[in-house]
Amino acid sequence: MNIAIIGSGIVGEATGRGLIESGHSVTFVDVNATTLGRLEKEGYKVAGINQLDRVKYKVSIICLPTPLKDEKVDLGAFDAALPHLGRRLAAADSYHLVVIRSTILPGTTERFIIPELERYSGKTAGKDFGVCVNPEFLRQKTSRADFLKPWSIVIGALDKQSADALLELYRPIIEKEKPAITVTNLPTAEMIKYAQNCYNAVKISFTNEMWRLSRKIGVDGNEVMAAVSRSAEGMWNPQYGTRGGFPYDGHCLPKDTQSLLSYAQNKLKIDMPLLEATIKVNNSMRTKHSDEGNIQ
Repeated sequence: MNIAIIGSGIVGEATGRGLIESGHSVTFVDVNATTLGRLEKEGYKVAGINQLDRVKYKVSIICLPTPLKDEKVDLGAFDAALPHLGRRLAAADSYHLVVIRSTILPGTTERFIIPELERYSGKTAGKDFGVCVNPEFLRQKTSRADFLKPWSIVIGALDKQSADALLELYRPIIEKEKPAITVTNLPTAEMIKYAQNCYNAVKISFTNEMWRLSRKIGVDGNEVMAAVSRSAEGMWNPQYGTRGGFPYDGHCLPKDTQSLLSYAQNKLKIDMPLLEATIKVNNSMRTKHSDEGNIQ
């Protein structure tokens, strides 16, 4: 299948190289002449964003950067690229699939990307072209290997035709690696990416909070967390704690979280902002359920 990778940074390059190894024909598209020059020297097909009309492809995979600007997601790269892609869609004589791998806030595809593509193409999403959100789960140092050996593939699809087209694109990788497959709607896929990254950040911060407390009392925090990774059900059971809307309860969790927080704050004079926030969130859920009559 002929594919254009729009945005040829770390994610775009890893995605494009991986698809080439899966038997597809890929053209790397970017605004950075240095990036395109390097890829061309390495033997890859390249094009500038204003040359899309010269490229033959039926799938556009958007891997544009979404940096922070004034603490908000900057969609400037999309503002620059979508008119070109929309005009390319206008000239397409058959069904075209647009795939977004960039990290974008929930609702961005439905409220911004699709309307812009329809505006510049004069065509209708779901009829003339398909749309999928396919968040990337690539680590920077191992991005190429991660693409070829995914542990999970998430597809947010506008409709079944869009989902089926992207599943077919990934079929060689899916058959070989057998990753977990999630097919859902567009905003859910966008949210999954943010939830995953925020969970990873929280886990690292939790480890650092335990490490600081352990160091204060003369304990090796890394040894503690190595044991926790083997003993805590939240570590070894991937389904534990993943059903939202309910507070943690029972005998141990409420008692032990509050006991450790009080010990750290009053005895050791150490702030535990993450543990404190954990208790606060749980109390808010407990109040919600009590108000609704769900607490026994």
